[in-house]
Amino acid sequence: MSEEDIYRPPESSGLGLQDQAALGELMRGWEKMRLRYNLILLPFGLITLGIWAYTEPSFALALLLPSLAFGVGANLCYLAGPMVELYWRALFLNSEKAPHVRNLLYWGGVVLSIGILLLSILASIPLSATAGAFL
Repeated sequence: MSEEDIYRPPESSGLGLQDQAALGELMRGWEKMRLRYNLILLPFGLITLGIWAYTEPSFALALLLPSLAFGVGANLCYLAGPMVELYWRALFLNSEKAPHVRNLLYWGGVVLSIGILLLSILASIPLSATAGAFL
């Protein structure tokens, strides 16, 4: 009776050439879209930074570091797209290409990122200004 060694590390089994090609295609596809993602978010980020600087001019320089942190964070969150597509392809598509899944994940991430930027604009509006509008 031949038993499989369940304690063998996954890398010892190796990836087949087809799996390596699929993984390479997945990563190249997402990296090609990263520049477009950043170019789409850049104007929204600059507008947000401008509104923050306008509402509190004394904090204009202090806002540069949080803005840079947001850009790095957005790119780290961008990595969720290829990760979800990798799992989707492995679980449901037998490693086949899934351009519709990739586009859905990509544009969903873009909309989510823009939504976060827009929410930060709303958060920067002083409560006294919004309360006065309703009184």
